[in-house]
Parts: sequence; C-alpha cells; structure tokens
Amino acid sequence: MARYTVLYLCPLGKQHQAWRLAAAPAEFEVVMRRSAEVSRDEVLRLLRDADALITERAGGVDRAMLEASPRLKIIQRIGSLYHDIDLDAAREFHVPVCVRPIRGAIAVAENLMLQMLAVLRRAMPLQKVLHMPPEAFLFSGPRRTTEDVFAFNWSGQTRVSLIYGKTIGILGFGEIGAELARRLKPWGCRLLYAKRHPLPRFVEEELGIVHRDAEQVLRESDIVVCLLPYFQETDLWLNAARIAMMKPGAWLVEAGSGSVVDEQAVADAVRSGHLAGASFDTYEWEPIRPDNPLLRLAEGDPEANIFLLPHIGSCNDSGFANEFAEFYANVRRALNDEPLEGRVA
Repeated sequence: MARYTVLYLCPLGKQHQAWRLAAAPAEFEVVMRRSAEVSRDEVLRLLRDADALITERAGGVDRAMLEASPRLKIIQRIGSLYHDIDLDAAREFHVPVCVRPIRGAIAVAENLMLQMLAVLRRAMPLQKVLHMPPEAFLFSGPRRTTEDVFAFNWSGQTRVSLIYGKTIGILGFGEIGAELARRLKPWGCRLLYAKRHPLPRFVEEELGIVHRDAEQVLRESDIVVCLLPYFQETDLWLNAARIAMMKPGAWLVEAGSGSVVDEQAVADAVRSGHLAGASFDTYEWEPIRPDNPLLRLAEGDPEANIFLLPHIGSCNDSGFANEFAEFYANVRRALNDEPLEGRVA
C-alpha cells in the first residue's frame, strides 16, 4: 500500500487532535501540529515531504509555504473561511485549494438560532402558561376556533421580542461565528463581532459584520452571543463587572467554553432584571451540577427566562466519527486524480 504524508495544522488541543488522527485513512502518515504552537521554520521543513496540507479553520498559507512544498497535491481548508490562503500563488504552483464547511460548526450555529429565539420568545416561561387555569386568561373560557373565532395572545404576553431590528454581538469569531452570521444576515439585524485580529474588509462585507472590541460589543448589543474559547486569560472573563456593561434588558446566549462565563453573575443579572434572559448550552462543570445557579434559577422561578441545553450544539446527523473521516476525503481524491469538492482555486 502506498503511503502519503499529510501535514495537518490544527488549532485545537490534544483530545481534538487525537480524534482527527484516529479518523485518518490507513495509507496516510499524518503529521499533526497545533497551529498556535508550531514554528514557521518547522512548518516549512515539514512541508518539504508533505503530499497534502490540511489546515483547519485558520492559519495563513503563503507563497513561501508553497515554494517549500515540491510534493504538495492539495491544500484542504477545514472550514469555510479561506481569506488567509494565497490563491494566486496556489494557482501558479498548480496546487488546488479546497474548503470544507464543518458540520459541527453549522450545527452549533443552528443551535444558537434556537437559543436566541427561545429567550426572545420566552419559550420556557410560556410553556408553563399552558398549565394555568382558564380563569387566569383574558377571555371568559375556551372557544373552538374557526376562521372568525380566535383568541390572539389569550395569555396577555407583553415581553415577547423579535430578532428583527436587534443588534447582535458575537464574542469570539471563528467558523461558528461565520456560520451564525450567514444565517442571521437576512434576518434584518445588525451584526457586530469581536476578534483579536479583524477580518479583511471584503470578508466583513460578505458576512454583513462590523468589528468592535469585546467591551464595545457588550455595550452596543441587544443580544450577546459568547463563543469565546478557554484560555487562561479568558477564565471567567464574562464576570459581573462585564455583564453590568451590557444594555439593561439585553439577552445573553452562551455556546463557547463554559468556563469563560461566571454563571452566578448571569443568574443574578437575570434575577435582578438587568438581563431579560439567558440561554446556555455549555457550562463550567459538565455534566451540569445540580447546584448550578442557572439550573436552580430555572427550576425555582417559573418566570425566569432561562433556556438550558445539555451541550448538544455540535450534534448532527452525520455522526461524530464520520465528520472527522470526511476531513480526509478530498485529500484521497487529489492523490487519486479524482474530481475535488469545494474547490476555490
């Protein structure tokens, strides 16, 4: 069996790397490096023997890297953003560049739509309304609906909101943020994002986003979507002081690292009314602990606008292992001179 060398530059930690390595085809010799930790000199050295380069989510590919890669048959970007790859140089060196949107990121973006709608439409408190006695409602009693008989808003709700017209701020903008922006762009809202290094203007225009620093995002947004990853400097970053910067009546939606957010501070802000609601899919301790302040608030106060999910954001119908196996599919096609999917150069 022929053996091929694949250099895989991954931004994620050891467990994520292990999952990707386990999914590699038997004929691939995968050299995995964490992109934030590997030196440029080592990348250039490793590229000399690489038949394929997989770069996940981000990390520039420039002319010098292509010049150092005499055997390279494909550059496969895992993710949908490719502004940092020199497509002109790739064409000059006859190396195809392909992108592959990440199903898990798309799933989280769709899940975030659910989370936002759930708190803006007050899904959890309104579920409890269905069990109230008829005399609690605005009408004398149930009537069978026809084309002329109906009872719009028979429970008298006044705090149900729209995404339309809102300013939505995304903290931590990578593949999930990009997929979320694509879904929100036609919804008639204003999209802000915080990212250490702003994206090129043409990418911002394509996604309909405007760059702000993180604290500006907190101050300007009606809905704050937290997608910050965990690093030492982001440990409990969204604390009581930063939550106080948010607009009175704003909503918080969390799907980044659970340990980035002070859950007690969020529960206190919802209880006081400073936040109109909060939705979480990730938590500081997982599985969620019974004493989690958000869980206790949701269980103890039927009016609390809290929507909680058991960290299912990336779940999708492709299956966990299948997702990673598909990362290598285009590499195999390129090495076998077969048509490529997602080619951009």
